[in-house]
Amino acid sequence: MKSKIFFSILIFGLLGCEDFLDNTPETTITPQGFFQNQNQFNEAVTAIYNTNRGLMNGAHWRFGENRSDNSSFQYNPNDRGGIPNEEVDNFLLLSSNTNIGNYWNSAYSGISRANFALANIDRITFTDTDEPEIRRGEILFLRSWFYFNLVQLYGDVPLVLTAGNTPDEILSDEFLKRTPIAEVYAKILDDMDTAIAVLPTKEATASGRATRGAALMLKAKMHMVLQEFGTARDLLEQMQGYSLQAEYANIFDPENKNNNELVFEIQYSFELGQGSDLLTRFVPFNSNLDILGENGPASSRGGQNQPTQNLIDLYDPTDARFLHNISFYDDGVTNEPWMSKFNFGFEDLGNNAQDVNFPMFRYADALLMLAECYHEAGGGDPIPLLEQVRGRSLENGTLSAAEQANLEQTIADERRRELAFENHRWFDLLRTGEAVATMTAHGVAQKAQKSTVPAEAYTNIRTLLGIPLGQVEEFGFTQNEGW
Repeated sequence: MKSKIFFSILIFGLLGCEDFLDNTPETTITPQGFFQNQNQFNEAVTAIYNTNRGLMNGAHWRFGENRSDNSSFQYNPNDRGGIPNEEVDNFLLLSSNTNIGNYWNSAYSGISRANFALANIDRITFTDTDEPEIRRGEILFLRSWFYFNLVQLYGDVPLVLTAGNTPDEILSDEFLKRTPIAEVYAKILDDMDTAIAVLPTKEATASGRATRGAALMLKAKMHMVLQEFGTARDLLEQMQGYSLQAEYANIFDPENKNNNELVFEIQYSFELGQGSDLLTRFVPFNSNLDILGENGPASSRGGQNQPTQNLIDLYDPTDARFLHNISFYDDGVTNEPWMSKFNFGFEDLGNNAQDVNFPMFRYADALLMLAECYHEAGGGDPIPLLEQVRGRSLENGTLSAAEQANLEQTIADERRRELAFENHRWFDLLRTGEAVATMTAHGVAQKAQKSTVPAEAYTNIRTLLGIPLGQVEEFGFTQNEGW
């Protein structure tokens, strides 16, 4: 029974995309039978991108931002259905929490789709002889991205690299055994070398697809997690052809999609029926029609990803990043901060259907990463890079003498200001070893500021999530310590 259930999950992961529903009905549709021509194969690759888009729009920001000191939530005493989400912020998670399971399932759905595509790529005849290797690079980039986040969030995870065509294969150690983190990194680093070698530049790539620059940046992020800053530096120095936008808000403007600062961007399109809900989740629940206009009223479960006072205080009030990223809603009783980074006025687009893309990798992040690598491993001066990024948003971007004397903290603070609400903060805290200390202090501040924070919140700060309870019970995975 276990093999049948797990096998069906893998199959569903590939066939769950609505793109596949346009095929001629058959009694049984299998991945092996689907891959017949180039168009079908490209649909399968698109399905992997779709999985990533769903992950970025949902579970990823809860763990990248809400689990950090960047954001919290607006407590609504009249709607308590969002408690599983609040538990992410308060560090009150159980392994049965739906957010833990949703992230795992989404990531492995993407991995399954990638594995089936890789298993069938050599069966397809392509009109362009370069295309199969480019598609292979895209698939390896996306599969490596899923694994990179899985190991940071869960630790040892099953390293599944084959499609799993039979129940016997599904019951093998590859599917049912947690692989040590070091082995996962060894594999995805090797896969990124392949991707870097075959992926084209941004100029030669359709919008939204993985490029050589994106692969260089992802591999550099992996080496930075492994504290291999010299190797990461060398990769980042190979990124060519990118530049900062003159104005901070222009990076995210739907009229300026896929601009030259964006190394890899999650694509959303209202016109194609693939809009996002990045605005409607985050407006204060008590704002009614005041922000959303005719697309309101605001949801009773709004006010998520709410900026913390600690983040607000980190900004200079004249900083263009502060003025764009954070707004305030005053209902006469409270003045609620809310995350307005993706608010470009969508009165005519309909609720939950924004046209704004989401920046997964951008050049400002690459410059800040390179500054950190120079600080840790030498080979360049980090200060001009920091001042280049800061100078776009402040009239005077020069680092003070105190900031230059404490570059480690300066870099961390600049990353918070620049990349707020782009899902980097929790992973930065993990990488720098500051997660427990930072979140303990954050918990003290939250309890002092909010009477609604439970007494037990922030008392058990674990850097790894639990393996989803359903996976442990069904397939016998060992659980992480303390879960």
